[in-house]
Amino acid sequence: MNKFRFVIPFFAFFLFLSCASNQDKKYIASDSISISEFSSSVELLVSDTNFLEEEILKINAKNPSVQRILVNSDTYLKEGKLIQANSELERALRITKKESAIYLRLAHLRLIQGLTDESKSFASRALLIKEISSWERLLLNVYLKSFI
Repeated sequence: MNKFRFVIPFFAFFLFLSCASNQDKKYIASDSISISEFSSSVELLVSDTNFLEEEILKINAKNPSVQRILVNSDTYLKEGKLIQANSELERALRITKKESAIYLRLAHLRLIQGLTDESKSFASRALLIKEISSWERLLLNVYLKSFI
């Protein structure tokens, strides 16, 4: 019994030391970027519509049938055929209203057409979708704030 009286406090002290020594370690993410790099990317989004368009075209839909429609719309957009691009996006919107990629493209298209109120409307509608990423949220806020 006397042996346990010394062993239990020893293990408690050892456990306390091991927990206290782990607090000195710092977390370093392997894919982290500097704040200045991120800041310059955001400045480009705000000031350069071509850069913004490139970033939006990288966002894809989860639904395969919507993905195909977005590819067609992107092709029309790159060719400057805004009416056809709009038709494709409206078709995608009839399939589902839960894809932020559709709203991003519609907001961008309306901004190109000079319809900033409609652009803001599409951006605000997309922000109501729960499953959007932080990057999509940032892109949508660019349209919502009309920095461009």
